[in-house]
Amino acid sequence: METRWATVDGVHLPLPEDCTAAELREALRKPDDAALIAVTGDLVSVVHKEDQPLSELVAGCATTYYFRRPDEPDRNELLSAAEIDAALEEPTTDETTFQRPGIDH
Repeated sequence: METRWATVDGVHLPLPEDCTAAELREALRKPDDAALIAVTGDLVSVVHKEDQPLSELVAGCATTYYFRRPDEPDRNELLSAAEIDAALEEPTTDETTFQRPGIDH
């Protein structure tokens, strides 16, 4: 199993390539209601399917991940994106991916 490095909530750590959002949450002792947000270059993905390997999603290419809880204060501009709230309210696929706010396309 390959391992890669990523930043999760500001901490740089190794992640197994086939890791799931649920496994990552458990390993880092994050609350069950925290959504996994992945940042891949100019894309942002909100992971909805907790038991699917991240490597099978756009989120698997991310270099930066955040766990975001409902009603928590925004820690940065990215986590305040309205698209995240909309994706969490009505998930329609395994993940919701959108263009990163603030980047000219």
